Amino acid sequence: MGTPVSFVPMANAKESAGGIFPEERPLSQVAKGYTYFEEGDVLFAKITPCMQNGKHNIARGLLNGFGFGTTEFHVIRPGSATLAEWILNIIRQPSVLREAEANFEGTAGQQRVPKRFLENLPIPLPPLEEQRRIVARLDARMAVAERVVRAAMGEAEAAGALGGALLREAVG
Repeated sequence: MGTPVSFVPMANAKESAGGIFPEERPLSQVAKGYTYFEEGDVLFAKITPCMQNGKHNIARGLLNGFGFGTTEFHVIRPGSATLAEWILNIIRQPSVLREAEANFEGTAGQQRVPKRFLENLPIPLPPLEEQRRIVARLDARMAVAERVVRAAMGEAEAAGALGGALLREAVG
């Protein structure tokens, strides 16, 4: 089979920073023609509709600390003074995604964010400790929001089931 490495097709990049789910592929199969990245890099989905759907994640859990993926990723490698989570939170902001969409290139259905958009994107860079504090606060708030959404979805399912039961009872 050859040396196994991590490979991430777009289908294995989840929305809303839900993570990536690498597959094992032989290095010889993916070393050419795919996008190289390393553990801790930020992957930015550049093609529509994946870009708008939020398929932007941090590469984690890679075999041997590196991997390959679809050519539809831009790779952002954080420096020593920048948290990957900080970058991810910046690029996931609705205003940044709207601006990225305004910079699309290509034909309808195959539009992509050009590399220069990310190269020119101003990213504020507070000290690492401040980045950690802000990221922790955002993570805590997102966890609360996710719990609220799950609870609301559960209530909606229960209401739908009740409505169906009442209808079956009414028509007999």
